[in-house]
Amino acid sequence: MRAAFRRAGRAIRPSPTATPRLSAPSCSCGFRTLAAKQAQTIDVQPPTPTNKQLHQAFDTPSSSYTASPSSVAPTGLFGQPALTSPDDFPGLAHRTTLRAKILVNRLCRPAPPPQSLEGAERAFLDMVKNLDRLSDLLCGVIDLAELVRNVHPDRKWVEGANEAYEQLCEYMNELNTHVGLYQGLKTLHSMLPPETPSKSPALFAAYAVATPFIRDFEKSGIHLPSEQRAEFVSLSTAILQLGRRFLQNAAEPEGEDLVKVSRKSLDAAFGPSLAQRLAGDLPDSQQDVLIDPLSWEGRIIARHHPSASMRRDLYVASHSSSPSHVETLEDLLLARGKLARLVGRTSWADVALEDKMAQTPEAVMGFLDALEKHNRPLAQKDLEVLRRAKAAHLAKTGTGGGRGKEDARVIEAWDRDFYTDLSAAANGTANALPDMSPFFSVGAVFAGLSRFFTALYGIRLKVEDVREGEVWAKGVRKLRVIDEDEGRIGTIYCDLFSRQGKAPGAAHYTVRCSRRVDDDDVEGDFEGRSYAEVDGVRLERDQLEGLVVQPVEWKGRPGKHQEPIVVLVCAFGSADASGRPAFLQWHEVETLHHEMGHAIHSMIGRNDYHNVAGTRCATDFVEFPSVLMEHFVSSPAVIALSAKHYNTGHPLPTEIFETLLQERSRFSALETSSQIMMAALDQSYHSSAVADSATSGSPFDSTAALAEVQDRYHVIPYADGSTWQTQFGHLFGYGATYYSYLFDRAIAAHVFSVKFAENPLSRERGEELKQGVLRWGGGKDPWEMIGGLVGSEKVARGGRAAMEEVGKWGILEG
Repeated sequence: MRAAFRRAGRAIRPSPTATPRLSAPSCSCGFRTLAAKQAQTIDVQPPTPTNKQLHQAFDTPSSSYTASPSSVAPTGLFGQPALTSPDDFPGLAHRTTLRAKILVNRLCRPAPPPQSLEGAERAFLDMVKNLDRLSDLLCGVIDLAELVRNVHPDRKWVEGANEAYEQLCEYMNELNTHVGLYQGLKTLHSMLPPETPSKSPALFAAYAVATPFIRDFEKSGIHLPSEQRAEFVSLSTAILQLGRRFLQNAAEPEGEDLVKVSRKSLDAAFGPSLAQRLAGDLPDSQQDVLIDPLSWEGRIIARHHPSASMRRDLYVASHSSSPSHVETLEDLLLARGKLARLVGRTSWADVALEDKMAQTPEAVMGFLDALEKHNRPLAQKDLEVLRRAKAAHLAKTGTGGGRGKEDARVIEAWDRDFYTDLSAAANGTANALPDMSPFFSVGAVFAGLSRFFTALYGIRLKVEDVREGEVWAKGVRKLRVIDEDEGRIGTIYCDLFSRQGKAPGAAHYTVRCSRRVDDDDVEGDFEGRSYAEVDGVRLERDQLEGLVVQPVEWKGRPGKHQEPIVVLVCAFGSADASGRPAFLQWHEVETLHHEMGHAIHSMIGRNDYHNVAGTRCATDFVEFPSVLMEHFVSSPAVIALSAKHYNTGHPLPTEIFETLLQERSRFSALETSSQIMMAALDQSYHSSAVADSATSGSPFDSTAALAEVQDRYHVIPYADGSTWQTQFGHLFGYGATYYSYLFDRAIAAHVFSVKFAENPLSRERGEELKQGVLRWGGGKDPWEMIGGLVGSEKVARGGRAAMEEVGKWGILEG
C-alpha cells in the first residue's frame, strides 16, 4: 500500500513475469513504422561540438576518460558537503529526522479556525505547502540513499545508505499514522466546497497534492476505531509477510517432478552432439534421462523438441507449483480482500485504483474488454501463421497429438514457441538481420537523443564535468539539460555500464524533484528563534544541517526553485581499451530511449510542489512519456539522428531498419493477448469475489480463476494442470494495477499516430506535448491533458467511457 509520505523513487520498465510461454517478452514489438518508404539510407545530421562531447564522454573507456581539469575542491556525492564518506549517511538521516520533527510540530500547532472562505483557502494552501516541504525534506535523503544502496560499488557506502534508509523509513511509518497531520489536513479540506480546485491552477495543484495524502492516510487505517485499527495493523503485517514469501516463491519456483526423456528421442531431435550436452554426464547405456523442467536443458527441449507430448509434459511441469506456493498466493489475496473490507471498500482493486486514472475496477475491465476486442482479430492472424506452420510440420513428420483431427488447427501453450521458430525458419527470417550494434554506440545514441530533444522540445544535452567525490563510480557521466528559453533546467547522471556486483536491468531514479523554494517561510518553523526544541532537547539551527539546495530562477516562472536531478542506471557493455566504443543491441537502444522518456518528463515536469513534479503523477499515467519514446525510436526520421557506423560514419541502411521493424512486429498481437489476459487475471484476483469467499464458506480457487480468465481473454487455451500464477511476481507489487502498462501503450500509440506519425520531428506538435502534458507532471488531471492533446472531449471527461475509448484505440495497427 502506498504511504502518504511516499518516495519519488524510481520508475522502472515493467517486464511481464511468468507469461504462459517461455520465449522472452517484448515491450515494443508491436510498434510498426508508420512512415512511408524513404531513401536507401537513413541520413545523419552533421556533428556539432556538443555532439562530439557526447560521443567522447560515452564512447571512451572509463579507465581512460577524463573530464576537463578543474580547480574546484573535492565535494561529496551529488555535490553535497554532508556526504563525503559512508559514515555521513546515518548522521544526515538523523539530522533530517530532527528537522522534520520541527516542521511536524509547526503543522500541528493550534490555530484559530478560518473565519471566511478566503481564509480557509489560505490556510489550506499553507498546510499543503508545508506538507510538501516535509515530504521533500525526507525524500531528498531517502531517495538518494535508495540509489546508493542499489548502485554504489563500495560496500561501506551501501551499508551507510542502508542504515539511513531504514532509519528514515521507520520515521516515515510514524508519520503515516500521525493523527494530528491527518486531522489538520482533513479539517481544512472539508471546509472547502467541491468546486474549489477549478477556481485557479494554484488550488488545483494544491488539491493534487492534498487528495492523495488524505487517501493514503486513510488507506493506512488512521481513521478507524482502536479495535479495527489493531486488526488493520495485523492484516497489514500479514500482507507484507505473505508478499515477501510469494515473491521468493516466484523467484524460486518449485515445479513438478523431473520429466523422463528418452535418449533416443533426444538423438533424433537434436543430433548426437547436442543430445549428449542435454543428457549431461549420464552414460550412453542409460536409455532415459530425467530432466529438470526449469533448467536450461528443460527449456531447450520444451521449445525445440518435435514431439508435442514431450513439449506438453515439460511445459506443464515448468508452469506448475507446489500446493504450498498456491496457498501462499491465495492467503495473500484473501488478506488484501479482508483489509479492503475493513477500510470500507468492496475489494482490494477499489483500494488500489481510487487515485489512478481508472478509479474503479469496472473501468479497468471496460478498458481491457475493449482492448481485447480490438486485438483479437490481429492475434488470430498471428495464430493462423502458427497453424499453417503446424499443419505443414504434421504433414511432413506425422508427429503431434493432443486433439486428434483438430490438432493442426489448435495452437496449445506448448506449441507457441516451437511453431514460432518453425515459421521464422520457413520464411528465412530466423537469421535475416546482420549485427546492427556498430551503428549504435552509446555516444552516438546520446548525440541523437540531444538532436531529437532539440528538434521536438528546444532542449539539448551537454556533458558537464564532475568534481572529485561527486559520483559513485568512474564510469558515471553527468549531463546538463538546457532549455533554449529557460536555460539550465536539470541534471541527469548516467550510470550506464555494467561492473562487477552491479545488478542487471534499467531504472530511472528520481534523486530530487523540482519545487518552489523561495516561499518556504523557514522562519515560521522556528517561530523567529535561532533554535528549536525537539523531544525536549534544544537544537541550534547549525546542528540541523541537511542537504544543500542552490535555488535557481527560470524565465517565465515566478519565484526560485530547486532543480530536478535524476539518475539513469543500465548495465550495458562498456568501451574497451582497443578504441571500440560501447555498442548497443536494438533492445538496448529501445531501453535507453524508454528511460530517457522518464528523465525528460522529470526535466520538463517542473512544478511548485515536489509531490506532483515530473514522474510523480498517477501510476497508470507515468509510463506514457517513456512508451511514447519507443514509438519515436521506431521512426526512420528519429533513428536517423543516431544511427551511423562508429568506424566509417555510414548511416544505417533503410532496408535493414525496415526489416528490423518487421521482425519486431511478428506475433506482437499474440504477445498483447498474453498481457491482456494477465491484466484481467490481476483484476480477478483482487476483485470482490476474493473477499466474498471469506464469508461464503467456499474458498477462492486461484487456479480455477486462472483457467476461466485465460480461456476468456487469450487466444491460446489454458493448459490443464498448470498453476503458473505463483510465478506472476507482479501480482504483489502491481496488485490490481498491472493493466497500467497496456493502458499507457494504448495512449502512446494513439498520440503518436494522431500527432507525430507524419512528422515525428515537428516542433509545433512537440510544443503541444511539452506544454499540454509533460510540463504539468501530476499537477493537472491526466484525462484533461490527453483529451486536449488528441482532441477528444469524451477522453477529457475521464471515467469508464474514457477507459473504454482508450481500449478501442488499441495498441497495434489493423
